[in-house]
Amino acid sequence: MQDNENNNKKEYVSGRRRRFLWGTLALVLFGAILYSASIVGDYVEKNDIENFDEAKDYFVTVLKKDIAIFPESETPEDEKNDAEKEEKSANLLKAPLLLNCSVENGKAIVKEPFEVARNKVTDAVFELDNHGNTLYSLNFSSKENSVFCRGTMKEGEKKIFVYYCEKI
Repeated sequence: MQDNENNNKKEYVSGRRRRFLWGTLALVLFGAILYSASIVGDYVEKNDIENFDEAKDYFVTVLKKDIAIFPESETPEDEKNDAEKEEKSANLLKAPLLLNCSVENGKAIVKEPFEVARNKVTDAVFELDNHGNTLYSLNFSSKENSVFCRGTMKEGEKKIFVYYCEKI
């Protein structure tokens, strides 16, 4: 008899839970419909629109913006910082460079000065590490310290292939 009572209680609780979930879902859908209607209504009111296609396009862009996990920044300051970061991290080389160098104690010392986006680089030194018979740069230093470069070369070669430079 106790089993019968426990089953009745479980069924009662499960039924209440199911009704609560359906009610909550209905409430959320109703709210979403009202929100969508208010956005479209405001847009139609502001722009005197008679054609629904324009309102639909606006509505889709607003929804994308509202649903986005990482919203886009709208402040001019953030946009300026983003532009500076893009400019800073952009590769300044239009074409890779092949420079004469000598390898000593895990460092490639470039013998001649070279120019990167109107910045003259002299006394360039690449700290190297290897992967098989390929040497690649870990760090870079020069007299000017205004440019950071990356390069690679084959073991035993006398030239380094510089493929990336950025402003510091």
